[in-house]
Amino acid sequence: MSRVTTCLSIVVALPVLMAGPPSAHAAAPDNTATYALNMFSDVDGVNVYTHYIDYGLQTAGDLTAGFQWVHDKVVIPAIDAAPGTPEAIDGITSASRPIIDNQDAFEDFVKIRNSLQGSVAYKGANASYYVSSENDYVAQMVGAGYNRAFLDENFNLSGGASYSWDDIKPLESDGSIGSAYRNTLHWNLVVTQVMTPTSVLRLGLEYNDVRGQQHDPYRSVYVDGGTEPEHHPDRRSRRDAFLKVSKYLGNESSLKLDFRYYEDNWNISSQTYGVKLNQRVSRQVTFRYRYRYYTQVPAWFYRDDYRTIAGVDGYQTGDYRLGKYGAHLFGGHITWHPEGLFAGIGFLEHTELNFTYERYFNSNNFTANILETSLSVSF
Repeated sequence: MSRVTTCLSIVVALPVLMAGPPSAHAAAPDNTATYALNMFSDVDGVNVYTHYIDYGLQTAGDLTAGFQWVHDKVVIPAIDAAPGTPEAIDGITSASRPIIDNQDAFEDFVKIRNSLQGSVAYKGANASYYVSSENDYVAQMVGAGYNRAFLDENFNLSGGASYSWDDIKPLESDGSIGSAYRNTLHWNLVVTQVMTPTSVLRLGLEYNDVRGQQHDPYRSVYVDGGTEPEHHPDRRSRRDAFLKVSKYLGNESSLKLDFRYYEDNWNISSQTYGVKLNQRVSRQVTFRYRYRYYTQVPAWFYRDDYRTIAGVDGYQTGDYRLGKYGAHLFGGHITWHPEGLFAGIGFLEHTELNFTYERYFNSNNFTANILETSLSVSF
């Protein structure tokens, strides 16, 4: 299975002018508004269109606030394949694709999602609220965190926690009846230490306790010539630890290394290794090279083939991401500031262009060529 993925992102930053002159006794607030449009498509006809509107507020004191509204439209075309087979599973999202029936063609699947997020921060403390709404899914989350620097700003300790609650209402027309819920408790702790004037070390721990429905209500599992609905355990505790090292190499280049270990009570464990090399070749151009390797062992109830409709102790999955596999990702990224090209043309002097190519492949014979281009203009 192979796939070419392309993404075009256009970002325009708009300043928000406040009424009245600034106070002579305080710095003027820094307020910004941003609009972004992302378009994603692949060779299988899946299209995603996303609109972003961001607003940021910086007061004369230490209080900052931010708001973001996101509108997504996902279009997945129907295909001619048997339900539950690998061909009927989208390689990127692992969701079941709409199937063309022999009697009458199945319409393309279209989903609309709107989300709103607000956050405030004062000195080292921050709080946020998020809500997302789809025609069959409503998600909400509240979070808070705090960070503080010690030892002349060379040591930083930060922590955060969040609680989310999701209301799942599968569409009856898709064969799934009945509402469900999913609640998630999350916390994290991160330590950052400046080791030398040119190197930084970061260590972190994360924990998630997820309760409620955790399978895809629209995904089917191919069992002994037929299909059965997917079913996962309703509790999952997820734990991971990570290590990151950043090193300035001189000659305007830097190296970043990272490692992450993950495990959960479904007996999945994984390891991720990553390396990034950044090189500034001129005032206008920066290159980034990246490689990442991922490997994991499967969930205790995962099987390549289920022999009975009872699955394994009543559980079965069609999600390859719960199985055993390894994956590689490598590629390059170019950032270009064409200052000379637009010199003297106002806001165009702040134009930034980004080009990314990455190659992904895994042991499940899935490959993807990821192409991304972005353009940002600030004024």
